[in-house]
Amino acid sequence: MTEWWHQPQRIVQTNLRLIDASLDPDDVADRLSAMGATAMLFNIGGIFAWYPTELPLQAPNPFLDRDLVGAMIEAAHRRNIRVIGRYDLSKGTAVAYDAHPEWFCHDAGGRPFEYNGTYQACVNGGWYHEQGIGVLRETLGRYAIDGLFFNMFGYLTTDYSYRPYGLCHCENCRRAFRDFSGLALPEKEDRSYPAYRAYLQFQQKTSTALADEIYTAVKAIRPDVGVSNMGRKSDFFRGEVNRRIDRARPEWAYLSGEEARNFRSLGDGAVRYSSALTHFVDFPWRYSAENGPAQVLRLAQQLANGADPHYYFMGTPDQPDRKPLPAVKSIFDFHREHEALYAALETAARVALYNSRKSRPYDRRSGAAEEAFRGAYSALLNAGIAFDTILDNRAEEADFAETHARYDTIILAGASCMSDAEAAGLDAYVRGGGRIVIIGEAGIYDATGSDADPTRLSCQPFDRIIETRADMRGGYLRVDSGSIGGLDTDVVMLDGPYHVVEPKTEAKTMGRLLMPQRFGPPELCFPEDGGESDLPGVITAPFGAGEAVYLPWQADRLFRRYGLSEYQSLIADLATAAERPQAVRLERPGRLELTVQRHRKTGDLVIHIVNYSGQNDNCHDEAFPLLDTTIMISNARGNHARTLVTPSELVLPPADDRGQRRLTIPKIGAFEVVVIPEEW
Repeated sequence: MTEWWHQPQRIVQTNLRLIDASLDPDDVADRLSAMGATAMLFNIGGIFAWYPTELPLQAPNPFLDRDLVGAMIEAAHRRNIRVIGRYDLSKGTAVAYDAHPEWFCHDAGGRPFEYNGTYQACVNGGWYHEQGIGVLRETLGRYAIDGLFFNMFGYLTTDYSYRPYGLCHCENCRRAFRDFSGLALPEKEDRSYPAYRAYLQFQQKTSTALADEIYTAVKAIRPDVGVSNMGRKSDFFRGEVNRRIDRARPEWAYLSGEEARNFRSLGDGAVRYSSALTHFVDFPWRYSAENGPAQVLRLAQQLANGADPHYYFMGTPDQPDRKPLPAVKSIFDFHREHEALYAALETAARVALYNSRKSRPYDRRSGAAEEAFRGAYSALLNAGIAFDTILDNRAEEADFAETHARYDTIILAGASCMSDAEAAGLDAYVRGGGRIVIIGEAGIYDATGSDADPTRLSCQPFDRIIETRADMRGGYLRVDSGSIGGLDTDVVMLDGPYHVVEPKTEAKTMGRLLMPQRFGPPELCFPEDGGESDLPGVITAPFGAGEAVYLPWQADRLFRRYGLSEYQSLIADLATAAERPQAVRLERPGRLELTVQRHRKTGDLVIHIVNYSGQNDNCHDEAFPLLDTTIMISNARGNHARTLVTPSELVLPPADDRGQRRLTIPKIGAFEVVVIPEEW
């Protein structure tokens, strides 16, 4: 029998307050059933016990007068709703802290990380390793819990009010870090310091070891329980999508889709995943809800990228602000109606964007890696290209080239930090016939941010980096008019660094660098001696059976900052320049997201189109209905298609001389799903 977590789920999370101990389990279960939930997250233990515990250091909920966990599981199971236990082992109360202060985090001055009477647990202390395992043994031995989720797992350096604690300086951390690195704990968070880069590596290693320890402990007690763990050793993945008022505006509109793409890569499409979408706006205002269009847009992104819908309440479902709930229920209803479709989708994208997660903490230029990645991400999405993301740890696996050969092109954006194994995996992909597009520098630092040989990535189409011109403000790239996306321009604006390299002998180039010019006063705004150099804008060279393309400047970051169409068009052109045409592409992308998947059992092609027209900065209104949107489909053999959100049957016209068929979708509201049967 297939485990329940391999099937599509509609999950509702209830983050309970102590006063919710008086809730009516049947009422909660009825509300979740009415929403269409198949699984729920419910508080079990950790900081507080929501059941009669016999563990003296786990504080019982003071409002509890019964076995609430047992009653809730019974009520949920009567309605065929699975119960995923929510455990928060990240903190303890004064009862635990007073008994074992050495289990908890302390700052450099010896003060505990305390917030509202709770104390932050240290990854290297006994609260996780002893008390946590005890809580699992007690609850899994007593209750028919279906799955487990662990809240706020790992190292934290700020509290809920975003006040900084700094690094934990408890004796456990001092000793463990000294054993790991031979160094004393770094005094401050500065990635230019080798000690801090070693500390980041220490965090990763100890957090992963703890996650593995807990997973192993759970399976030893109850092998039939599904575990959500933030790592490869996990039965299902659970992320979270929320808004933070203090984040830079505008909010990253594509967060839901990005998380889903990353989870698909992490589990190689074999592990189901979801991202809990918070009902509320931000932590300080847990009872003010987002509006309906915002939630539909975020949930539609998740459906479009293979994630199960997942919604998260603070407290019970009977909320004081209910305005988005009808819209959320409409997405749950749609997923339930088409559950068989969502049970077996796999990606059919031929382009992938590489997500160098290690570059974000280790790159010495704070924020640069994320800015580059998100610039390339938004360029692909805005260009109407179906793409996946690939997490950097996948390239370290021996079969990376084989398992990712389905992609015609992999794009590297913001990948300055790279392990030797990672570089070898990417080289193997290109050598085997893949195509890689490298934007800016790649692999100039090793996996922990130390200087490395910038030519370790052997597929790069140059032999060496001669120098880096740090400032190209006032510079341009000279191009042939129409050579980038058909745009009528002879120049592309440059800013930021340009890497002067020595191209390989067999390399081909495009464009020429115009050196920075005077930009004031207006009378002097012209180049001296023409200003044109022999330095290229794009370099291409074969490598094995494949090809590598290199941009020695940062079109990704420039698009994220300035949004000019030439950056988007260049990235899109390079992403889709492989000989095989894209299976599906939007003819006029606009503010739409296109994803392409295939049903593993039927072979049907499943196309999602998400409409962003209602999103304006941080405001979300109803999406404007889009009429007669055209998609180009390559090599389709059948003659029929159907839409699911606005149900209709469509006829595919004959193919043109390039083998493409133009399908017009009559209307797209918040999103649409198009299914093309297996006669494809």
